[in-house]
Amino acid sequence: MTEQTYASHAHRPTPTLIAALLTLTALLCLVGSALFGWRTLYPGLAALCFAVFVLVAISRLYIVRLQDRIILLEMKMRCAEVLPAGQDARLNELTPKQVVALRFASDAELGDLLDHAAREKLPPADIKRAIKHWRSDYFRT
Repeated sequence: MTEQTYASHAHRPTPTLIAALLTLTALLCLVGSALFGWRTLYPGLAALCFAVFVLVAISRLYIVRLQDRIILLEMKMRCAEVLPAGQDARLNELTPKQVVALRFASDAELGDLLDHAAREKLPPADIKRAIKHWRSDYFRT
């Protein structure tokens, strides 16, 4: 990711704008079909279907991103509580996906697995395979 600055921090929700344009197109086509007899019923229904698809995709993307941010905070707190002072700083060496994978490790193996994952730059799947005693996560969406 590029470094964020004042000039580059603006949020531009392109998928939301696409969904809004598709919804507006659907409304115009459907209202035109119903009130003015335009032959735009099927294009209007197609635009409405695409708008719903984009909105569902946005919803899923936002849910997963928010959940990952919450997991990052949870893991920072957990590492600060469970690990010896200073060892929790190794968490900053991992990518968000690696931290999300690490959350399944039991408290007893968290420190060793954190060091191993940071040192070897293990991918998330390998981190999960290395876990011997899983902490279940029944709240993941």
